[in-house]
Amino acid sequence: MRLPGRILFAGVALWPAVGFARADSIAEPRLAVAANAPEQIVFNWDTDRCAETDIPDAPARAFRDFAGMVHLIATHQDNRAFIGADFDHLAHPCRIVYQGDHNDSPAKFDDRQWLAAFATDDGRRVFALVHDEFQGNLRPALCPSRKYLSCWYNSITAATSDDGGASFQQAAAPANVVAAPSVPYAADAGHPVGYFQPTNIVRKGGAFYVMFLATAAGSQTGGVCVARTTDLSDPGSWRAWDGKGFNAGLRGPYLDPAGPPHTCAPVGKGALFELGSLTYDENSRLFVYLGAISIGKGDAAHPPGAYYATSSDLLSWSAPVQLFRSPPRGDGPGQNVRYGLFSLIDEASTTADFRDIASYGHLYLYYVKFDLTRQPYARVLAKSLVTAILH
Repeated sequence: MRLPGRILFAGVALWPAVGFARADSIAEPRLAVAANAPEQIVFNWDTDRCAETDIPDAPARAFRDFAGMVHLIATHQDNRAFIGADFDHLAHPCRIVYQGDHNDSPAKFDDRQWLAAFATDDGRRVFALVHDEFQGNLRPALCPSRKYLSCWYNSITAATSDDGGASFQQAAAPANVVAAPSVPYAADAGHPVGYFQPTNIVRKGGAFYVMFLATAAGSQTGGVCVARTTDLSDPGSWRAWDGKGFNAGLRGPYLDPAGPPHTCAPVGKGALFELGSLTYDENSRLFVYLGAISIGKGDAAHPPGAYYATSSDLLSWSAPVQLFRSPPRGDGPGQNVRYGLFSLIDEASTTADFRDIASYGHLYLYYVKFDLTRQPYARVLAKSLVTAILH
């Protein structure tokens, strides 16, 4: 999975908060990677892999099962987990806990799949959102160019575990679909099409929220969208912000051929992001969105690295603040490295799905380091301690 690249938070008109208390007078966190804190290696492909394609290929997420075991997932399409009594004692079993069926029809929404977001209360039943790639380049009849990016058609689906994350399953389409593109698959579209890489699921006011990337296609505007549901057991109940309310059911032409092309309205303004994570800060009562700018995609004002922004309503966002600056590339040993796939995890969170941050002494920035001299697989999953100042 590659991120579709640089995206611009669209400058959409912003409406009042969606039922949340405003936090204008509440101290906003100022986050920083802790000075002199050592980088901690979670996974090294050279020494820890179960197979050549066993790589960290999505931002790290975590949940705690009913037996108290931590599951950390930052996975490729052959979905494996890191499991342990706590974050300092994680093993990497080679068993695959989930995998798409590689279905040859884009209308089935079940090709290559990445577990991308989790929500659970009891640690036994775990709801997951799935980044589903229909890779047309693997079907020559559907993609004459055989180019991955030109024939990438992406959706968000849902999966469920009833055994604490030991295995996940999803229903057949249409029951598995959360968000499907507003246009049908087209051979050699020339760019990725659809909805991509959901963030963490956060909970507020009796509803669940997620953010995701939308690319421009048909009537869909490119940017970052937000959706909510009050029933995680019903994937079709998710509704995206359409500019006036959470009204857009992103069913797409395969599931709703007679309906209008429902689309989401991107939120935020003036920020360049690649998707990372979404959490809720219990101290400031603000949502914290973490994204990234890759090397080659920033500018003088926004050099490559990890950035965060805050919001009281998930619609309007603060200006991005750099949390981590990616080291410049060089020609020496170990210098040709790209950093990406950032996420924030409060390892001391009392929630089973680590959806909030409150204990800054245990807040970590997770990221993946790509060895550009040995791609596509040589990668390291690492983490660094993050501190915060409230002002």
